[in-house]
Amino acid sequence: MRRVWLGSIAVLALAGPAAADPVLCRGAIASESAKLAETAVRVVQRCRERVLLGRLPAVTDCAADPGLGAAVARARHGIAVRCCGADRACGTADDDALAAAGWTAAACPDLAGAGCQNAIGDADDVATCLACVDGAAAARTMALVYDDLVPAPAGSALSKCQLAIGRETARFAVAASKALARCWDARNRGRHTNPCPDPGDGRAAAAIAAAEAQRTARVCAACGGADRRCDGVADSTPAAIGFPPACPDLTPPGAATCAAPVGTLAELAACVGCAGAFGLGCADRLAVPAFAAYPATCAPPSPQCAAGVTCGADAECPTGYGCADNGTGTRWCVGPACAADAECRGGGVCRAYCTVDGCGPRQCQCPGFGCVGADVLCIESGSLACRKLCTQDSDCTDPFGFVCVNPGFGAGVCIGNTPCL
Repeated sequence: MRRVWLGSIAVLALAGPAAADPVLCRGAIASESAKLAETAVRVVQRCRERVLLGRLPAVTDCAADPGLGAAVARARHGIAVRCCGADRACGTADDDALAAAGWTAAACPDLAGAGCQNAIGDADDVATCLACVDGAAAARTMALVYDDLVPAPAGSALSKCQLAIGRETARFAVAASKALARCWDARNRGRHTNPCPDPGDGRAAAAIAAAEAQRTARVCAACGGADRRCDGVADSTPAAIGFPPACPDLTPPGAATCAAPVGTLAELAACVGCAGAFGLGCADRLAVPAFAAYPATCAPPSPQCAAGVTCGADAECPTGYGCADNGTGTRWCVGPACAADAECRGGGVCRAYCTVDGCGPRQCQCPGFGCVGADVLCIESGSLACRKLCTQDSDCTDPFGFVCVNPGFGAGVCIGNTPCL
């Protein structure tokens, strides 16, 4: 009887739910987030490069690339296996306690107005948060690199320079992410008690510095003229490359703001590095709440619309808005679809969004860029003004003047103008 009774206890113990292991769950969340961040930056960079080279349509949404969806699914599965009990179904009774893995926040903390604010109740919600932040970090970094590029002939020095900037930005992000992931994994396993990367595991900081030096050297070699250096001697200029004149106001964890003028190749390289460090650093800190707090600078208060003010990057727009170009070089904050002004956050208004391709459905957008009439755009030409697109003088009627400038280039505008709404 005794042997049978003890054996029954043993069988029951084996058949019961697996014991929670916060080390495994913490490690899975950090590891899957790092892999997702690396995949996201690779996928978005390759997609943006294909758009630049004309191999994909200019309107391609690289954030919707199927490769990202597959990566998110893998991350969800990896987290569920380690955090959601024997049934691997998150939200059931045998889940590991999120608090034991360091996750005590009620909602995703967002990344510079990207809209990553889902409620967090189980490990799958954590995966949703990580996917949003990792994807937003990759998209924002690549938007800075690619959004304003001036098309260059294939094989030209300028084209090679542009390609190098994008590729090396992604290469650095992947290398730095891997170094951080190894460092946090060692911390999770109790091999050290330091913050990462410095002093970390004693290797991460040096690996990131080496990757940063390699990125800068390769960009300078491709863009720095005959001497292959970012020294101002025959360098490609940011304006020629197609880069914003100022770096966005982002603050990477533990560093100073990226905000600074961008007038030289060296300043361009520094800006790309700083903006990349912002996205990478914030995504990295988000994944390890048991060991590092998520910096307030990663999720500053959402900007508000200022009437008639253009933007240079998504981070300058209210949450849920992006910095969009209407096709004439004028960029302002445009948000989601809407039916009325009351639906628009951040001081936006609801009106048809118009580009050189025509007017589309109503979208929230910062005020000061609306014009009345078909084929009329708000254009920055010394001062923001409503200019009518034209192909011949007869297209130009009051109040838009009576002369069509540059009609032969397929993008003529009437010389008369009125203030934008």
